[in-house]
Amino acid sequence: GFGGPRLAEAYDAERRPVGRRNRDASARHSEVRREIAAVYHPGLLVPDGDAARREAGRRIAAIGNAENESTGIELGYAYAGSPAVCAEPGATIPDDPLRYVPTTAPGVRLPSVILADGRPLFDRLGPWFTLLCCGDAVPSGALLAAAARRGAPINVVRLDDPAVARVYGSGLFLVRPDQHVAWRGRACDDPRAAAAIIDQVLGWEEAA
Repeated sequence: GFGGPRLAEAYDAERRPVGRRNRDASARHSEVRREIAAVYHPGLLVPDGDAARREAGRRIAAIGNAENESTGIELGYAYAGSPAVCAEPGATIPDDPLRYVPTTAPGVRLPSVILADGRPLFDRLGPWFTLLCCGDAVPSGALLAAAARRGAPINVVRLDDPAVARVYGSGLFLVRPDQHVAWRGRACDDPRAAAAIIDQVLGWEEAA
């Protein structure tokens, strides 16, 4: 009941690039499987003899196991171009399909961190939006007021945890219900700026 008229448009802008990225990775994996198949002795399901099997294993290991170990594909996708994200021009978002590098840039999926009490950070998120206040950052009354005017629930979570600090540093992070970062900043005290942030992530107006 609090989403704006442009919110649904964000779906295609967010998911289509991810689909293309996954399709391209799948094509690369198919090529790798063909390389692996070429390692085996023609006409046999497995290489014949222990020495041949060891050599086949060595060659397959050199080819790699990207099909099953592409953590960048699984965790590193981002919605940086989404109209429902307050993008940061010039922000660096790692895009290695094989390796996941945690970042908090707007558009990425929130990095998972295990807190000092053993609980996953994701267990602290609310069912709708969450405002994470990390380190010495204090909750933004302007953001909370702007969200309240739109009827959007925001769960406030304050964290001063070494494990969080190593990945997040200090600051405010507005997290969407799908666990993607919608906005980040050190503070937000200007009511007009806060209203613009909330309106954008809820789809009430086009990104500036």
